[in-house]
Amino acid sequence: MMAVKKYKKPDTLKVLTQLDKELQDKHDSTLDDYLGFYINFDDDDDRYECTPEDAIIFGRTGTDGDHFAFLTNNGMIVDLEYAPIVFIQPMDFDNEVKLVARNIKEFISLYIQLKELYVLERFDMYKSESDFIKDYEENYQEDIDDREEELQFITMQLQKRIEIKKIENVYSYIKKLRNE
Repeated sequence: MMAVKKYKKPDTLKVLTQLDKELQDKHDSTLDDYLGFYINFDDDDDRYECTPEDAIIFGRTGTDGDHFAFLTNNGMIVDLEYAPIVFIQPMDFDNEVKLVARNIKEFISLYIQLKELYVLERFDMYKSESDFIKDYEENYQEDIDDREEELQFITMQLQKRIEIKKIENVYSYIKKLRNE
């Protein structure tokens, strides 16, 4: 395995870590309760064979070894704030690593738009935007509607703390990202 150069925690991840601590202290909840992953930076002990050698893991879902990581372009990216984000799913054989965002801020913006990060695992199966919309409505919308109040709360917290731009069309964003 390639030795991964030591990176400092990017500012956006520091903000998420602080938000997680505040959620624990003030609301008896965690970032994982809202976003569906817990922050796990600087812990390379649980890498999977499919985790790219140049990946810096920053979050885990707690399901089937699924995790999120920064790609460093073999150490060429100096600041992880600008590193692409991948979703690694060891149990999704032959399609374990999925590019999901250009950087951490766009990753958070995707969450704000989608309100569910596991939608990102399904983009390879969509042949059109209407396939995406239909799948989203059939498999995610009801749960999102049931969690509307808590999702509004976390969205406000994220927008207040992190300067992010809205991604208007998630489907186009992901398709373009994966074709670049």
